[in-house]
Amino acid sequence: MSFYDAWAEVYDLFYGDIEMDIPFYLEYAQQKGSPILEIACGTGRVLIPLAEAGYDMWGIDSSPAMLAKAQRKISALPEDVRKRTHLVQADMTDFHLDMKFPLVLIPFRSFLLLLTVDDQIQTLKNIRKHLSGEGALIIDLFAPFHHLLAQDRRQVTSKIINPETKHITFKTDIVTYYHANQVMDVDSIFDEYDGKGNSILRFHRSVKMRYIFRYEMEHLLRLSGFKLETVYGTFDKKSYDYKSGEMIFVASKT
Repeated sequence: MSFYDAWAEVYDLFYGDIEMDIPFYLEYAQQKGSPILEIACGTGRVLIPLAEAGYDMWGIDSSPAMLAKAQRKISALPEDVRKRTHLVQADMTDFHLDMKFPLVLIPFRSFLLLLTVDDQIQTLKNIRKHLSGEGALIIDLFAPFHHLLAQDRRQVTSKIINPETKHITFKTDIVTYYHANQVMDVDSIFDEYDGKGNSILRFHRSVKMRYIFRYEMEHLLRLSGFKLETVYGTFDKKSYDYKSGEMIFVASKT
């Protein structure tokens, strides 16, 4: 059982409709072709649209529950799309697939789930072994804003309405920063209410992430045998300028 299994039941509710990065990945898919490997594919938010667009998609994830949810979605798709999707339970640090990929994706901050330099480098070297000679690796991270890092702890609440049940769920994230290790401990409290405002459920989920600065990521790539091609600040390919909030690294093999 993976630590991230606990997130499977709520992940799509808060993140499943994010689409701003899909056209960007589709553009690179058109340039590089398939098969395409997605690291930490979760419930298929990125993998499924790319498979629907005609690309042969492989997704790995350490969470059986996340993969099971992705498989349920895939099972409802047309047969040709189902045949283009392949899910594998594996850890990003040590997966082994007997094939090469012209494009490898790590979307939506998943690389930050690696909490040590050893795991970061091991993952990158493992990806390099699976990348074809002219292939590209794309990693999306958030830019660590200084005004947030200046705090030891912060709290933010978001709200969403479940389109099926019409229940309202508030997610309160209590973020604790351990600056010496560049680790964020995110404790999420979920409060679900029915349509009449009655409290029906409260539960917790937590996750740790190690935030990364721009040149730190560039150094990790170089140490692992990659050449940085570019760093974007937005998914419409504007140059990184810190204020955009995104760091989208595109790298190739040296």
